[in-house]
Amino acid sequence: MKRKKSKKKRFDLFLVATLFLIFFLFKSSNSTTLENIPIQSWVYPVIDQLYVQGFFQKLHKNLKPYKRGEIARYLLDIDKKIKRKEISLSPYQKWLIKKLNLEFKEEIEALKKRNNRIKYGVNPFFYLTYNRIDTSWARGKLVLEGAFQFKDRLVLKDKILICTKAEKEKNIFGKEWENGLTGVFDESYIELDLKHIFIFFGRDYLRWGPGEKDFLLLSGFAPPFDMLKLQGMFGSFKFLFFATILDEMSFSDRLYERYLSGHRIDFKPFSWLELGLSEVVVYGGERRGLEPYYLNPILFYYGEQWNQGYDDNPLWNFDFSFTKFKNTEIYGEILIDDFQYDFKTEPQQIGFRLGLSKANLLNFDGTFLNLEYERINNWVYGQNKPWNLYTFHDVGMGSFLGPDADRFYFNFFYHLNYEFLFGLKGEYKRKGEGKIDVHPKGPVPKTKFPSGIVVEYTKKISLKSIYQPNPYLLVEGEAGYNRIDNFENEKKDQDNFFFSIRFNYNFWKESKF
Repeated sequence: MKRKKSKKKRFDLFLVATLFLIFFLFKSSNSTTLENIPIQSWVYPVIDQLYVQGFFQKLHKNLKPYKRGEIARYLLDIDKKIKRKEISLSPYQKWLIKKLNLEFKEEIEALKKRNNRIKYGVNPFFYLTYNRIDTSWARGKLVLEGAFQFKDRLVLKDKILICTKAEKEKNIFGKEWENGLTGVFDESYIELDLKHIFIFFGRDYLRWGPGEKDFLLLSGFAPPFDMLKLQGMFGSFKFLFFATILDEMSFSDRLYERYLSGHRIDFKPFSWLELGLSEVVVYGGERRGLEPYYLNPILFYYGEQWNQGYDDNPLWNFDFSFTKFKNTEIYGEILIDDFQYDFKTEPQQIGFRLGLSKANLLNFDGTFLNLEYERINNWVYGQNKPWNLYTFHDVGMGSFLGPDADRFYFNFFYHLNYEFLFGLKGEYKRKGEGKIDVHPKGPVPKTKFPSGIVVEYTKKISLKSIYQPNPYLLVEGEAGYNRIDNFENEKKDQDNFFFSIRFNYNFWKESKF
């Protein structure tokens, strides 16, 4: 155990030293701002709405997080087109563009003038929640963050999250302090820009795929990864590779190491079409270390694990986003965990999502509709070895649905004015008895969908409102009703009226020197 930690420490020090060495060897690149936008930010749904309406069309939207400088550059392009009268904005579009310009004003300035920058801020959150399952009412969260950027080449970022009830958030992994407080470094990384290649080392989230509610392969709902990540863009192609060490697993009085590697290619042949192909692999074992072939960004993992004689857990994902029709996006993804070529040995362990987003419904400015259907078959995310389960700190790294479930979801909202948004959301979900678990020996049995004697059914509807007078203040309120039949696959029902309020204000300052 001590020897393993010593090796990991030497490996980390070697990577950091390598990054600094590369930094001093390479010449300066074009001006950019490298800090990643947290995947929980309000910015993402706003960009999604504008993307459906023909903005940010060069953006590889299905690969998150985005960089702040990346979005700032697109905003500059939009501003130039407005001044040249190439485009005109509706009131709804003006509201969204204005908020984004205010949010990224420092990055827009940085693109015009190169200098060193340091950013620091405090972001308090306050939640007021009530339902029959969660009667804790109030809780708070405090975010402390700082970032230093050396001109256009290097960024260092730290983000500390302190929460009063961390057990209610699956993406927080940490031990409780005194008085119910838990503190974690939610983001902590160094990233280097080599013009066509970005080298990232540290902690952050990954989210791959279209839509905004759920994601099949890498959702960002689990705790963030401590990883080495390489990202490059060449013409219409964007590539990404990462490797990380997952949590160890104790099984039968033995300790098993666990690892995750993944790569993705994203292709935009046209401004209205984005295609993504991804592969990840979970592997490990007793006294097994990082495998060099899984650290190869361009190697096909499935073929290599077959040649090496290991039974690891590779998964593949294909996704697309289509915006050829005005104010409309059609998107989808398919996840393949274990595909049966003969279509009869085992059931297909796959999942898929199909979605439609429509802006300005019936030409009514300020409206937006999102419809989505998702299904994940039984046995997906599992494997016949416990250390190869698709989990991180006991949280699934893919869809929050988990296996053996499907869901229909709709979200309709209307921007009343610059400050207020009102919406209606609904969901119908079926959940069988399957979960992310160890497969039985031999071929897995075929089951009906959803599986089990008792199937859980959930119906949910709610009204939502958002008050956001500027990019710094955000107040969200939601009230609704949900009913769960056969809760947790037992013959007991729940009906529940709920409401929640979230308040947060982002105090931050950026200095140049």
